[in-house]
Amino acid sequence: MQIKKLSIMMLLALSSAAFITGCGSSNKEGSASLNDVATVGDTVCIQCHGGSNADSVTGEDKVVEYQRSSPHLGDPGGCEACHGGGAQHYGVGPIPYPSPDVARCQTCHDGKTAPITSAQNYASSQHTNLAHQSGVCIRCHTNEGALLSNMVGLTGGDITPTGGTYSGQSFYNRNIGKVSWGYAYTAINCQTCHEHGAGLRSVYALYSTVSGRDAGKTVWNPSKAAAGSPTGDRQADNKNNQFNLCTSCHNMYDYSGTNVLYSGTAASGTLTAGHHNTSWYRLIPSTHKEKGMTKVTLPYANMSSSATGTNTLITGYVIRKVAPTGAATAADATKTYYTDPYYNGPCFDCHGHEAKTTGATNPTSASAATTIHTDWAQSAHAGMILSAKKVNNGATATDNTDKAMQAYSDDTFMGGTSAWSHYNWDSTLTSAGADDRGSCQKCHTATGFSNFADNPTSYDATRNDFSHLLNWTQKTASGAATGGSKKQNEVLYCWGCHKSAGSGTLRNPGAVTADYTYNGVAVTFPNVGNSNVCVVCHGGRGNTQTARSSRFEGHHGTTAGMLFASVSHIGSEFTGKDYTPPTFFAHDKINATTSGPCASCHMQAAAKHTFSVVSTSSVDGTIAKIRSQAICDSCHTGTYAMTPAKLEEEKTGFTEATNLLIAYLANTEVNAYNTNITTASSTAAGLAALSNAQYSAFQNAKLPADSPGAWAHNRYYAKRLIFDSLDCMQHGDTLTGSITLSATQLAAYPNAATWLGANATTGVAARP
Repeated sequence: MQIKKLSIMMLLALSSAAFITGCGSSNKEGSASLNDVATVGDTVCIQCHGGSNADSVTGEDKVVEYQRSSPHLGDPGGCEACHGGGAQHYGVGPIPYPSPDVARCQTCHDGKTAPITSAQNYASSQHTNLAHQSGVCIRCHTNEGALLSNMVGLTGGDITPTGGTYSGQSFYNRNIGKVSWGYAYTAINCQTCHEHGAGLRSVYALYSTVSGRDAGKTVWNPSKAAAGSPTGDRQADNKNNQFNLCTSCHNMYDYSGTNVLYSGTAASGTLTAGHHNTSWYRLIPSTHKEKGMTKVTLPYANMSSSATGTNTLITGYVIRKVAPTGAATAADATKTYYTDPYYNGPCFDCHGHEAKTTGATNPTSASAATTIHTDWAQSAHAGMILSAKKVNNGATATDNTDKAMQAYSDDTFMGGTSAWSHYNWDSTLTSAGADDRGSCQKCHTATGFSNFADNPTSYDATRNDFSHLLNWTQKTASGAATGGSKKQNEVLYCWGCHKSAGSGTLRNPGAVTADYTYNGVAVTFPNVGNSNVCVVCHGGRGNTQTARSSRFEGHHGTTAGMLFASVSHIGSEFTGKDYTPPTFFAHDKINATTSGPCASCHMQAAAKHTFSVVSTSSVDGTIAKIRSQAICDSCHTGTYAMTPAKLEEEKTGFTEATNLLIAYLANTEVNAYNTNITTASSTAAGLAALSNAQYSAFQNAKLPADSPGAWAHNRYYAKRLIFDSLDCMQHGDTLTGSITLSATQLAAYPNAATWLGANATTGVAARP
């Protein structure tokens, strides 16, 4: 009996020892890695930690934060997705990651196993800079100041009405004493914006009334999202919570969501945000607009809304504050508007956790501290709006006053022929239900482009939703000349090309099929990887077999169509002539299955989102540098090495040869028909009366305007088109394969003579 009792006691002792050992051991499960520790689930975690773990800065319960807003809530891992398995913990033993840091986040958020490259982007961001640790600056320049200020409501709203205007506006108010922190300040970090479990933090604002300050505290809600709970603690739309959180420091509105915080100039109707009203890059209304800004005198008062449908003033980036809803379209209840499956919030439409903004007072300077955003804003995809605003609105050399800053916010003239402002592109249908600009939207709006790139085979322009534009209507009202917004046009925004701006992931339409055919067969371009997004719009809208037009048959910006001319036949080709590329032509095969030729050449340099292949001289505009030199050097070596001088020679030769052709068409250089073909083609009847050869020459003379890089993208194709057109002008409809430049022409067009291969003495040149 005693032996039996002793055995039982020994068994209990060993069990207790094993239990105690397990509670403090990292080897209870025999794990060789922290990631291999078994999980126990949220319920077990919360039964101990609920109500017992307060946020070290805000004092809020971490479990409450987690259950309220965490995107990981309900995940298979739950708490343990971040903290590691809890099987060895039991309240007192080890937990693999008791205080998960950026490195821990990065194990998932690396852009491969999770769609957001947040951790590594944050590590290189401006948010890591601890620049200001005193006064009111702590509100937005420190983690602790931002956290406590957001909790107690130090965000906007100190408004005193005076004679119908506003004065005294500040992004903080007199309650700064409520923020008390007796320890060292740290830089903005994950905790600043995210509650425990990674949900976005709530932001509050104290507001004032005519009767006095501190009338109450409300949710900071400039997005005007509906309250998600009776107390308004969280908003129903987490995407708009992002806008609310970011703009608590990157101010756009006061808490009411109607008064814009910017320069404070009387002309603008904006209010101020502390001393930030003298630095254009500190407050986002300089570059960001949205339809709720109707109270502001500028930028909308001067926007064009003419009956012609032209819309030649552009203000800047238009925020998508609400994702397309997928509701029935206005014109056809059987259809629903497209929703963007990759929409990740109004701020993350163009930003990730990199938080890169420029600190340059003159962002258009060559030496400025540019970012991907200022590069884009000086590119054709943005209508070069940043440069245009600086010039057209009279910004000063330093751009560091409230009036100079206002220049970056105001609307600006983009030119009547701008690709983005020439028409009211978001007017989809006429009042009769016919196409207005819907067929243009896939290339003249970011909304249309993104929807096409996601749905190339089933794309339907009538499902494009522009409800983020001011007063947008899908269909023109009866009696009106045009529908659409009339007050806002889009340019090609980040989210047009990218699924995720933060990670840089592109939309991919695959191999692009054009809107036109050749010999009755649809023109399909090769699959060129990342460059597919370029081909969508730069592949053209017509070719040598398209119905006659007074404009270039290929449309505008037809660089991909020119590059892949063997497929597109985008130039106006002469019957019986061979346009097969020479065997050594390889521009269309550059990195064909990865980045593709477009991205490989146009996005090589550091400032890749300018899309510039070359840099030009500020003195005379000549080519000074090849920004994608390494790509050129991979093929062009030895005597064929590509240099800025060689490119300039090709460019000027192409330009001069086309100018000679234009002179022949106008009959100032007497052509074989002794007819002013330019004038004849100005009417529909005159255009129809041209012979096929005359019409081809007329069309090819438009290459410099509509495909200005033809000489570089497909040199031999461009040269043959121009040569054959000159042959037509000299010999009529029957081409000879030879042209002769007179002594006068050799002197007037020397670069053309070189480019065409003309003999310096006789002026004779053979077809290339």
